[in-house]
Amino acid sequence: MDTARREQIAAAIRAARRARGLTQEALAERINRTSASLSNLERAHALPSLDTLILIAEVLEVPISTLVEIPTVGRKSRSRIREENEVFDLIRSLSNDQLRIARIQTEALRSMKK
Repeated sequence: MDTARREQIAAAIRAARRARGLTQEALAERINRTSASLSNLERAHALPSLDTLILIAEVLEVPISTLVEIPTVGRKSRSRIREENEVFDLIRSLSNDQLRIARIQTEALRSMKK
């Protein structure tokens, strides 16, 4: 797997963990892995097994697709992937009314000329 994909998975795991307010140690304990192995995953030094991805998704209460989503528009930088994942995590925490407002605001931002 190429570096960009590993970095995307790493950023998604890290963003989802942070959104839940968990430390690496706490998440590692909940998925029965070492802190060092989780650190390696979050730094894109290793790839998680499917079993590990499933455990992470369950503990963090996110769809597994969130962790392995394939970017649709070219290559994205690590910081872009991180920002997108943080925005997705924020969106998931909104009430229905807040989500409606966020959608309207996002559509307005998109319609602005660069």
